[in-house]
Amino acid sequence: MIKITIVAPYADFVDLAEKTFREHNEYPHKLEYELNQYELEVILAYGADEVRCLKLDSDVVVARGVTAYELRNRDYYIPVVEIPVAGNDLIRCLHESKTRFGTKPVAVIGSRNMIYGVESLSDIVGLDIKPFVMSNREEVKRLVNAAVNQGIQVIIGGIPTCEYAIKLGLDTILIKTGKESIWQAITEAKRVAYISRIEQEKALRFKTILDYAYEGIIAVDNKNTISVFNSSSEKTLGINAQKAIGKKFEEIIPKSKLTDLVNTKDECIDEIIKHNDIQLAVNKVPIVLKGENLGTVLTFQNVTKIQEMEGKIREKIYTRGHVAKHTFEDIIGESKKIKDVIKMAKRFSQVDSNILIVGETGTGKELFAQSIHNYSPRKRGPFVAVNCAALPENLLESELFGYVEGAFTGAAKGGKPGLFELAHRGTIFLDEISEISLKLQGRLLRVIQEKEIMRLGHDRVIPVDVRIISATNKDLYTLAQKGDFREDLYYRLDILKINLPPLRDRREDILIIVEYFIKNYCLQFRKGDITITQKAKERLQDYDWSGNIRELRNICERLVVLNQGNIISEKDVEAVLPDRCNLRIPFNDEEAIDSMNIKYNYTEELKKFERERIKAVLERVGYNKIKAAESLGISRTTLWRRMKELDII
Repeated sequence: MIKITIVAPYADFVDLAEKTFREHNEYPHKLEYELNQYELEVILAYGADEVRCLKLDSDVVVARGVTAYELRNRDYYIPVVEIPVAGNDLIRCLHESKTRFGTKPVAVIGSRNMIYGVESLSDIVGLDIKPFVMSNREEVKRLVNAAVNQGIQVIIGGIPTCEYAIKLGLDTILIKTGKESIWQAITEAKRVAYISRIEQEKALRFKTILDYAYEGIIAVDNKNTISVFNSSSEKTLGINAQKAIGKKFEEIIPKSKLTDLVNTKDECIDEIIKHNDIQLAVNKVPIVLKGENLGTVLTFQNVTKIQEMEGKIREKIYTRGHVAKHTFEDIIGESKKIKDVIKMAKRFSQVDSNILIVGETGTGKELFAQSIHNYSPRKRGPFVAVNCAALPENLLESELFGYVEGAFTGAAKGGKPGLFELAHRGTIFLDEISEISLKLQGRLLRVIQEKEIMRLGHDRVIPVDVRIISATNKDLYTLAQKGDFREDLYYRLDILKINLPPLRDRREDILIIVEYFIKNYCLQFRKGDITITQKAKERLQDYDWSGNIRELRNICERLVVLNQGNIISEKDVEAVLPDRCNLRIPFNDEEAIDSMNIKYNYTEELKKFERERIKAVLERVGYNKIKAAESLGISRTTLWRRMKELDII
């Protein structure tokens, strides 16, 4: 229902307005913008006080002359349609004046729209006519007096004008509005109401978008007056929007870095600002039209909320295995060698060049790959890791490049994206790159050169933006010289090289790593603090560690699992170290037998523990081997081997 209010200047106007409104609604040829239902309210008011006291709740207001002008300037947003004074209305008034008062000079006093062009009627009606433009009621006396001073004897105008002229003894004619003008005003009112309704709907949609946006949004004009202050701004800043809108920004948020930011002319993106006790990520963009600054839009989010949301997203991504969990902070060591490598890796992280990580088994190649990704500009993208030695050639090809439905027997319905597609805008880590076949090396070379892939069984190329980090424990250059690895691919991969030092070359880090693993396993297995004797430390530090950190971690886990006295001695260490180590030669047969018995008992205990641990994990994940391997922190291949060794299969 659209409500139209007509403000009538005199009593006869009320009946004419109501009659015209009914006829307008019944008119058979409705305009395309007309709605189905309209409600009319007619209010009689012509005095200044009456107009000021009007309480209107309509969709549109219709009034004439100065009343329309005054209503437009009131502090509310209801559109006002002015009733025009048609030419025939003025002609009727002028004709009446000539009939009643002869050729006395006439003044027509009213709003600009009422009297525009009236002087051109002088020749038609044979009268001396002078127009006087009135913009508010306070000008009535001044304009009438001015007309008198110019020799005017007849005043034509509205009720206030005629009333004052009568007091001065002048002849008067009241301008009355005809049916045609009211009809025209009602037509315009319906059009304005229709447009207003559309604008209200747009405004409501806009407000809904603003109020349900995650970001706080504040808009100010070029005088820093707030025009938009959405719900998120209220929640984040703790300020009521109704109190903020219409006020100066510095009144609502005084002495703040936010205020300083608003007052700067420059655009700011991803600025971190502390406001009260919260950190805000802020964007500030000026609104410029044809070189003129119209104001500023400020958007911001609570950094803590962003981190919480990002954590939830990353947690969901993690379930799909496309996230890097580790950073450089997870790399343990204080030796110069490892610090130099970390420093170099951080520098490499900042560019998109391919990286080749070379190191022995267990030196932490994937740990470095994940850290590089998380330190790089691609950290918000996926991290996809694949062990090139763990899959046969045909399976590795389909995993890397994907396939379409029907590409081969057993291909999944609908096809499957490859790992390169999944790594788009992120990083792909190719571990044990030396084990990839020459055929796949050719396809990999094309991906690097063309930055696009083609799924198996398809003829369409898919562009990919991927940074490649590869790793190997072999000398790729030597393999390339022998023809076992493509030389052109080698030079594409070996752009930035990181050589990871083996543990034996940074022995000062061994005890730091031991203490870290021992502490973690004590927490994991709910054991109290365990002390390591000096002799035990020396034994661990002197060991060769051909398996590097991976081997050291396994030994630490065994020491914690089998420990019963909260002290790890040299004997304990020697008992769990592999047979290949250079064990101290016993002084006599009795000591040798004791040593063998201790070692045998430890080995049996360890097997029993491992068997129970793996079985418990398998039961928990419903015997899903992939999930079990992830939970145990080992590869699927290692899990299968251990299950076989422990008679779990």
